[in-house]
Amino acid sequence: MTSTLDSQDRSDGDRAIFRAYQLEFWPGIIAYAVLLTGVLLWGDLDGQSPWRFAWAVVPVLPALWIVRAVLRHVRRIDDYQRLLLLQALGGGFAVAMIAAVTMAFLEIAGLRVEGVGWIVYGAGMLGWIITGTIAGRR
Repeated sequence: MTSTLDSQDRSDGDRAIFRAYQLEFWPGIIAYAVLLTGVLLWGDLDGQSPWRFAWAVVPVLPALWIVRAVLRHVRRIDDYQRLLLLQALGGGFAVAMIAAVTMAFLEIAGLRVEGVGWIVYGAGMLGWIITGTIAGRR
């Protein structure tokens, strides 16, 4: 007979923690998407106004809310979940740093790439996802 401790189902506590995270995370994502869309459509980012710089950073505000949600989630989860999350974050950070150094050396060599920041960001997020998936399967 198998113990209920061997179950793959989430406990009531784990479900409550996940629900709390979702309630904090998704409003930030939605606000980010709305503000980003507005800034891209009406921010005149390729214009000449000095206000374009202020408009360009407006989507960062809800991103700070997302950071808050993640940090609060880290404080709520148990030690094993925290270990997996921090391993995933570490993997994503390492990938982002390698991407940044690679792009910097290519720039030194004369290659100018549009959207370098987005490349580094995307590499880091992809590294986080892949590392998290691998760490969670062990």
